Amino acid sequence: MMRFVLLPFLLAILLGAGSALAQVPDPTRPAGVLVVPEAGGSVAGPLESGVQTVILRPGGKSAAVINGQYVEVGGRIGDKKVLKITESEIVLKGESGREVIKVTPAIEKMPTNKAAAIKRRTTGNTE
Repeated sequence: MMRFVLLPFLLAILLGAGSALAQVPDPTRPAGVLVVPEAGGSVAGPLESGVQTVILRPGGKSAAVINGQYVEVGGRIGDKKVLKITESEIVLKGESGREVIKVTPAIEKMPTNKAAAIKRRTTGNTE
């Protein structure tokens, strides 16, 4: 008798857990990727925005993937021409002037002071 009472209870818990997990965001999705839900509540897929990757070639033209489109230096994104591609930014020129797209907008590179870093070091000192 206890089995017949316990079975529906366990079934309800398992079905509820499945729908609860459907609401959890994908932990493997890259940061900054926008996802738009469809009218039915399902997810349509990521909206591409900004720079996905940069390919630096020492002997040739550097390239980047911007909004899902592969471009090289001298190529075009819409009505804008790609002037320069570096590890930190992409420079475009269009009718409205120059536009700089940062590869990682929230991160600023700053030169370090080697002497200060050596003085702060506490491990590995033999003195």
